[in-house]
Amino acid sequence: MTIAALNNLKVLACDIQNAYLTAPCREKIWTLAGLEFDPEAGCKMLVVRALYGLKTSGAAFRSFLRETLYDMGYNPSPADPDVWMKPGLKDGGFTYWQYILCYVDDVLCIHHDPKRTLKQIQAKFKLKDDKMEEPELHLGAELSKMDNEHGDECWAMSSDKYCASTVKNVEENFAKKGLRLPSKCTTPLKHGYKPELNCTGELKADGLQWYQEMVGSLRWAIEIGRVDILLETALMSKYLAMPREGHLEQILHIMGYLKQHKKMRLLFDSSYPTVNEKCFKSYDWFDFYRDAKEAIPPNMPEARGHAVIISCFVDANHAGDVKDRTSQTGILIFLNKAPIHWYSMKQTAVESSTFGAEFKNIKIPV
Repeated sequence: MTIAALNNLKVLACDIQNAYLTAPCREKIWTLAGLEFDPEAGCKMLVVRALYGLKTSGAAFRSFLRETLYDMGYNPSPADPDVWMKPGLKDGGFTYWQYILCYVDDVLCIHHDPKRTLKQIQAKFKLKDDKMEEPELHLGAELSKMDNEHGDECWAMSSDKYCASTVKNVEENFAKKGLRLPSKCTTPLKHGYKPELNCTGELKADGLQWYQEMVGSLRWAIEIGRVDILLETALMSKYLAMPREGHLEQILHIMGYLKQHKKMRLLFDSSYPTVNEKCFKSYDWFDFYRDAKEAIPPNMPEARGHAVIISCFVDANHAGDVKDRTSQTGILIFLNKAPIHWYSMKQTAVESSTFGAEFKNIKIPV
């Protein structure tokens, strides 16, 4: 979305109808026709399409779609096999990359003329309602357009509807027990709460399943924009195998927080950040890294379109876990001014200083 706004490209979405049934079946399966196949009832029939529920149906559809995209001149990105790229050229000689993003049967196309590309896909696949339109809802996230501080139109993402639906489901389950979600939740976790010190009783099987389901819902809410609960959900995710009653209370506290803080939208701002180079001191590392070179992948695609600036912010709460003295890592990556990746995890080693804990962040593969 950031690349689209930066290079003045359009974004259209479509949904492939009866996706798996479009692909040939990879398995040798036969069945006896039922009465509904009259007059062929009782005949042996071969399954020739990838029916839902077969072991290889997902792989069969993905392979079938890949062949279509290859025929259209697209190739998978070296970084993500479901992001397809093709050199593009706009009027005036402006070069850029055309993109097709696939998530099973959901397809996004980023192109100066995306309808032409999607019509090529439509020639091979039936699209739901034959629609090719700007996306409003994608994988649970609401997509919209808004202007940045410079008046440039950019894309934005919100998880409001998903979070509202999640909280509603939790409240309905809670209401059956005559209980309500906590109120006045100003922070995702209660102030000063340390999950590693919780000594309440372990949850039974039904409580364990409910805990895991809610954590899964929270993790997807984070994936589609709720960065404000990332750290707290990561801390509580460590107890998925054996959560305690106190841990469940804190997950419900996060749900109460989402109920009271409903509106949040991430702007994929394509404008360039202002970086003051004077803040970075220059040092001579020649004696230590004489032969150091930037590791550039040999299969890296050529640069097309406007350049971008990648910024990475890292932090760690030194010895945040008071039981084993490990630190929690936080990573936030921006493309220009657009947040594109956020991550939080527990470090695997104990560091003796804040510097060590934060330096270790930079070495963590994301």
